[in-house]
Amino acid sequence: MSTSADRVVVVGAGVSGLAVARELAPDYDVVVLDKGGVAADTSSRASGMISLSLEPFPDGWATFALDQFRELDGRGVFSFTERETVRLVPKEDAEKYTDEAPTGGEFLTRNELLNQFPDSFGDLSAYGGGLVYDGTGYLDALDYAMTLKWQAEKAGAGIFRDHEVTGLRVDDGTVTGVDTEYGPIDADHVVYATGWKTRELLAEYVELPVRPLRWNALVVEPESPLPDDCPLGSEPTMRVYWRPTRRGDVLVGGNEHLLSDPEGTPMGVQSSFRETVLEDVAPLLNGVDGGTVRREDCCPTADCASPDGLPIIDAPDEAPDGLVVVTGLHGRGVMLSPVTGRAVRSLVTGEKAPFPTSGFELARFEDRSADFEYRSHWD
Repeated sequence: MSTSADRVVVVGAGVSGLAVARELAPDYDVVVLDKGGVAADTSSRASGMISLSLEPFPDGWATFALDQFRELDGRGVFSFTERETVRLVPKEDAEKYTDEAPTGGEFLTRNELLNQFPDSFGDLSAYGGGLVYDGTGYLDALDYAMTLKWQAEKAGAGIFRDHEVTGLRVDDGTVTGVDTEYGPIDADHVVYATGWKTRELLAEYVELPVRPLRWNALVVEPESPLPDDCPLGSEPTMRVYWRPTRRGDVLVGGNEHLLSDPEGTPMGVQSSFRETVLEDVAPLLNGVDGGTVRREDCCPTADCASPDGLPIIDAPDEAPDGLVVVTGLHGRGVMLSPVTGRAVRSLVTGEKAPFPTSGFELARFEDRSADFEYRSHWD
C-alpha cells in the first residue's frame, strides 16, 4: 500500500472523478483537474434514477451502492429518496410472471397495481400488470456531485476547474504525473475518469473499447402534482423509464443510442423521443397526459458505452504502472459511483474491495476496437 504522502491526480471532475476523490482524499494528496466545470458535462444532466436492483450487475454492487447512498443522505445538500419501481408488463407477457417473478421483483396484476398505487397510474389497459422492485429511488445528480466535492475537499482534496490536462507523463513504464496547460504536476498515481474521450486521450498507452453514447430526457409538469408515493417506473417495449421529482413533476428518460461524432452532432432531444413521451408514456401516469414540458435534456457531449454494457475500472497490465482508467459506464455513472470510487481505491491501495471486481477488468475484452453495437440493458 502506498503512503499518505503519495499524490493522486484524478483527471475529470464528473461524478465518477469526485467519487474517487472522496474515497482517496483521507489517505492521499488528491488533486482533481477538469478542463471545464465541476460536474458540468454528462453528470449534470443525469436522471438521478437509482434502479440498481433491476440492473444486470454482479452480486454486491447494488448492496454496496445503496448502503452508500443511504449513509450519505442528509449530508451536505444531498438527499436520497427511496421509492419502489414498477416495470410494466404487457398483457401478452403477463402469464410468464403469474407463478414466479424475476429475482427481487414481485408481480402484481393490473388491478393489484392500481389498488397499491391508486393515484399514480393512468391508462394501463395495454398491460397485464407490473413487476414491483424495492431497493430503488432517486436523487438530484448535481446536489450529489456537489456533496461528493464538499466531502473530498473537507478531507483535503484540491479540485480545480478550467485546468486542462494535456498529457500523461511516463518514465520507464511508470506514471510520474501529468502535463497541464499551466505546467507539469508530479503524481504517483493518475486516474482518468474522462468518459468516452479516455480512448483517445490514452491511445498511446492502452486501447480501450468504448464509444460515445447519448440519451434523452424530458421533464413534464402534470396537471396536478404526482402523489408522494408515486413509484418510479419503466416500460420495456418503449425502453423508457420515469421518476417523480420533488416538486411533483415527472422525468422521463431513454432513447439511448451510440454516436459517431458527438461533438459534431447537434445537441437536443430527438423529436421522435418527444413524441413517444407525450403520446405513449404520458397517458400511463395520472394527470401527465396533457401536461406541460418544462425541460428537455441530453448529455452535452456524450456518455460512454462498452461492448458488454459494464464499466471498465482497471489498472491494465499493458498500461504504465500507476495509471487507472474509469470509463464505459454505459449511462449508469451516477448509479455506480459509490462502487467506482471504492474499486479505484482498491486498485490504488491494494485493499480488497467489498464486492467482486473481476467484471471491471479490461482483460475481459479480446477485441479492443470501438467498432461494436450498442448493448442495451433492456435486453
